[in-house]
Amino acid sequence: METASDRKIPIDTLDQEHIEMRSLARRREDLLMIDRGHRHSQLLQVGQTITSEISLDALFEIVMDQTNQIMDTERSAVFLNDEESGELWSLVATGMTKNEIRIPKSQGVAGWVFQSGMPLTINDTYEDPRFYSSVDEKSGFRTRNILCLPLTNRKGQCIGVLQALNKRTGDFTEEDTELLTSISHYVAIALENSRLYEKLKTTLLRIETLEKVKNHLTKFVPSSVAKLVEQDPQKLASEKSPTDVSILFIDIEGFSKITEELDQVLVNDMVESHFSAYLDCITRYGGEVNETSGDGLMIIFKGASQRENDQNAVAAAMEIISENHRLNNELQFGCGRINLHLGLNSGIALVGSTKMKSLSGERWTYTASGLVTVLAARIGALSRECRLYIGPETQKNLDESYGCEFLGLENLKTLRTRFLFTR
Repeated sequence: METASDRKIPIDTLDQEHIEMRSLARRREDLLMIDRGHRHSQLLQVGQTITSEISLDALFEIVMDQTNQIMDTERSAVFLNDEESGELWSLVATGMTKNEIRIPKSQGVAGWVFQSGMPLTINDTYEDPRFYSSVDEKSGFRTRNILCLPLTNRKGQCIGVLQALNKRTGDFTEEDTELLTSISHYVAIALENSRLYEKLKTTLLRIETLEKVKNHLTKFVPSSVAKLVEQDPQKLASEKSPTDVSILFIDIEGFSKITEELDQVLVNDMVESHFSAYLDCITRYGGEVNETSGDGLMIIFKGASQRENDQNAVAAAMEIISENHRLNNELQFGCGRINLHLGLNSGIALVGSTKMKSLSGERWTYTASGLVTVLAARIGALSRECRLYIGPETQKNLDESYGCEFLGLENLKTLRTRFLFTR
């Protein structure tokens, strides 16, 4: 009888079986390569999708959705480090409502991965003491297995963790770890970009707010002070310096009587209408409104030679007188014509900041002080019916074309010296 060992298998049959086995192995390798290529293609697409988003709220949702698709998981989550509270927080977890979740950064799988900086795979979560079941209890979701990786920024600092939960086809593998690691790199880049974007947005908003504040404050601050603050704020605290100036004082004649007879709203409209027109005349010739009162202005002309300062001040004053005549013809406020006191004086004054200190705090003013300023105010008080009165120092820098008229010597209140006036 022939035994099995005596049977001989034809060579061609062995070769055929060998070929078929090799073909099957190659098909498996080809399928594996195709699957890997597909996954790499998916990964590239995921990377492009994730890194193209800079809004943090939207980024959470995109990361969750893309991670679930490529990892074939039921849920995923990103937890970020909150340095101030010492917690890890997540804004969105797929399948849950859009609520913020916070956990201590020393607890749970997320806390362990964040603290250690090491990846962690648990395929039976409730058997592992590191698993923090509180989130499951709150959400009603039961976590079977979990793959968690640290998120590291360009400086090598751990900024949070990325989690994939409940793989649909069995346990998490080393290949899954490699794939999620690749995703985590894109997520970390996107989160860093989002953080920088939010920081930039906050900075721009602050700049915009400061610009608005500046624009409002410049209505109350002389232009030279605004420029000084922009160039070097420390100079504001420096001592006053002697400067060639022309000081022009303007106020409304009989203003006390006007305020007694007219409604206050009407008085305010009158002052705004007149002084707004005067302001254009002042700025046109380089003057700065340094101080204001209810009915008056103190204007400084400086920065040029004394002769140019004086001529600019006179030109501005004459235009103000012309504007006053125009406004009196065009506008009626029920108090007759509005006349002005105008006084101008020139010389060297101390220009700079004056600090007033008290228990309630500090107040700073920027002005020109000294005898020149006092005389300009006293000279203006003598003026009537929109006539410009000027001191002798100013008159020295004006030629005959200005048509100055000598008015004589006057004793100014509280001053012993008698001064020459022209108009």
